[in-house]
Amino acid sequence: MAKKAVAAQAVDAHNGTAGSSEAVRTCIGCRKAAGRLRLVRIVRSTNDSGETVALVDLRRRTPGRGAWLHPSEECWKLAIKRRAIGRALPGVTNVHDVEAFAQNGLPLLAGQAVRT
Repeated sequence: MAKKAVAAQAVDAHNGTAGSSEAVRTCIGCRKAAGRLRLVRIVRSTNDSGETVALVDLRRRTPGRGAWLHPSEECWKLAIKRRAIGRALPGVTNVHDVEAFAQNGLPLLAGQAVRT
């Protein structure tokens, strides 16, 4: 069996899926793997003043380096507490938008799928 097929089966077995073709990403909060459609993307970007910031990318289309989080309050709190956002997105100096989303927007996503 080819190495890619073996690796895909291992990932599917780990995630509890059977033959899923969905891309798998790791949550920077809990560090568990999940399908890309089940996670929220955070992207490194630059604001108008030239400061490197982390932004929540619900559409998953913003260009730039990205990191992924489950839409659960626990994962977001862990990521913020452990400063995982700064490690996953090197150069980010401002995570205020992510923190504000965790407080305001995240409760809206928690009860529904993250498909946008």
